[in-house]
Amino acid sequence: MKSQTYTIAAFPLNVIVLPGEEIMLKIFESSYKQLVNECIRHKLTFGIPYLHQGLITGVGSEVEITSVVGGIHRQDMLIKVKGKSLFNTLDFFPELPNKLYGGAIAEVMTNDFETQNPEIAVKVKMLKLSITPKLGTLIVDQSMNMLDIAKVLALKSEDKFRLITARSKAAKEQFLIRQLHFIEAIRLQEVQLDNNFLLN
Repeated sequence: MKSQTYTIAAFPLNVIVLPGEEIMLKIFESSYKQLVNECIRHKLTFGIPYLHQGLITGVGSEVEITSVVGGIHRQDMLIKVKGKSLFNTLDFFPELPNKLYGGAIAEVMTNDFETQNPEIAVKVKMLKLSITPKLGTLIVDQSMNMLDIAKVLALKSEDKFRLITARSKAAKEQFLIRQLHFIEAIRLQEVQLDNNFLLN
């Protein structure tokens, strides 16, 4: 089991990768190409401390490289990474000893993202979001993970950051409810536009 605090090779970006989420990254700096090549060679993960308005925040994503899509022998590399976990960034070092890339002191994030909020359950059901195959009734007796819902909603990294750093579970739930209301309103607007098109 991983220690609560650990050191990890780090690549600061303005992106948050939730556990289980996959994204593409374009790598062009020699320092980060070295990081990627070493992670591939030794089957290591690396960290992405989240950059917000140009500053490193206290939130980071630990990711694994699932594939190299292209450019391994060219100037740019295109890789696919998958989120493994979130961490608290305690410190960041621009360069690790004998490396071109930096590293971070990370702390395992222990925030509770589980919810049994009935309003969230109803909205997830109404919007037919594929969170879990067991979500077959309006009110479920099992909790849902708010990060799983955020992943399905494809939230922007800035919104993921707001969810993760909300001060209480209730605040996290209310933020997610607002996002679900927004998606519901967008879908309703799309239906109305389709109906108007058919009437013309």
